Amino acid sequence: MSEERRRSPRIEMLGRVKGHSMSLDQPITVLEMSLGGMSIETEFPMEVGSLHAFRLTLGDGATIEVTARVRVSGRVMHTRSTGDGEQLLYVTGLQFVDDDEDSGVGDIINRVRS
Repeated sequence: MSEERRRSPRIEMLGRVKGHSMSLDQPITVLEMSLGGMSIETEFPMEVGSLHAFRLTLGDGATIEVTARVRVSGRVMHTRSTGDGEQLLYVTGLQFVDDDEDSGVGDIINRVRS
């Protein structure tokens, strides 16, 4: 998706947000996030159009010092595989289906920016 089509710019998370797919009970790596969605990396594929619930935790990267915990739902918009033959990973773009103001995503983005 081009930058022009997004309602808000994505912010690189740089490991500052921990993620977990509650729908699949699997960890996720949050790569980027905006008020409208996020891109994640997983060891498993996600079907385009499917809905998933996620728990996002803001921490310091070394310890799981929880300062914010958010639950969001997202629809898979696109996915692609990456990596070499030994370690296959999937990068997935999700669009949040929760109300922006109530999801708490804005709080996480503001904390990561500061």
